[in-house]
Amino acid sequence: MISCKQCGVELETQMKSCPLCGTVVGESGYKGPTATELNLTNVLQLPAEDKYVLKHLLWQIVAILLFSGILATLLIDLMINHHVTWAVYPLCFCTILLSYAALLAFWHKKTMYQILVGWLASTLVLWLLYYLFPFAGWLLYLGIPILFSVNFILLALMSLFHLAGQKGLNLLAYTFVAIALLGLLLEGIISYYVSRQIRLSWSVIVAACLFPVITALFFMFYRMRNQPVFQKIFHT
Repeated sequence: MISCKQCGVELETQMKSCPLCGTVVGESGYKGPTATELNLTNVLQLPAEDKYVLKHLLWQIVAILLFSGILATLLIDLMINHHVTWAVYPLCFCTILLSYAALLAFWHKKTMYQILVGWLASTLVLWLLYYLFPFAGWLLYLGIPILFSVNFILLALMSLFHLAGQKGLNLLAYTFVAIALLGLLLEGIISYYVSRQIRLSWSVIVAACLFPVITALFFMFYRMRNQPVFQKIFHT
């Protein structure tokens, strides 16, 4: 193992630059940003092999945290109740996050494909957990509809981003529209699961509050999209 001369991070022998600060391996001079200057642009400019190592490092951190959370909640639940009860909630949440994180780390395809497969994998996880814990009916009747809504809205939002001819404030407006729709769907699903009736209250208030913001963003975008300053800011 070798260490980065700039920030001291341990490096693999095949790495050409430090994935944390960007310093070129084997050179004493400064060749990249420091850790305090590290941002998304610098990360995207790293060599492919360094991105791969950085992605796997992040995966290991996420996996350790999620597995620790699962183990801790299961042990506490078993010690108190002598069988699994409320621990199904964090178990479900952490397992779904693990499925998505694993796909993003190891399956190098387009993000939309990763989300689609993660959606399928998460649905299978919910079915498996329901088989193991049949008392948790919410896994099927609440979990799967919520999972469907979140993934559907996310894929639709990504499609809008991709199809947008000019990118600027309209992307922010699309995001707020997605948040409003997701709130309506989630409250509708939860209320139907609880009372077998669709009742909307807080989600309507959220959507109503977002409506003027969305309108203003679209107005500003279409009014200013041909302005040189606007195009320079958003690189359109």
